[in-house]
Amino acid sequence: MGDLSAHFSKHEFRSRDGAEHPIDPRLIEMLERVRAHFNSAVIITSGYRSPEYNRKVGGARNSYHTKGMAADIQVRGVHPREVYAFCDREFANGGVGQYKTFTHVDCRGHKARW
Repeated sequence: MGDLSAHFSKHEFRSRDGAEHPIDPRLIEMLERVRAHFNSAVIITSGYRSPEYNRKVGGARNSYHTKGMAADIQVRGVHPREVYAFCDREFANGGVGQYKTFTHVDCRGHKARW
C-alpha cells in the first residue's frame, strides 16, 4: 500500500536530484485508472522534476513535471502504444504523449496530445 494511494508512494515521484514536491491528486487518480484497466503495475520512470533537474534533462520550460502534475510511465507487460490508446480515450482533460518506451500523462485540465 502506498502513501499517496493504494498503489503509489511519494518516493516513486521524487526528482532524480532528490527534491520532493506535492503530487496532484488528479494525477494519482489517472494512474490508478491505468493500473486498474491493465491490471498490471504502473512504473513511474519520471515523476516530479525540480526546475534545476528539468533544465538539466532538457525538459520543456513550463513542464507539468515541475508542478507535480505529470508522470512518464510504463505498464508492466503492455506496449506503450496500448497505454497511449487507453489514456487518449480516457483522459479528455489531460496531456498524453506517446514515446517509444513510455507514455507521458498529465492533469493539465485541458486536452493535449503528441
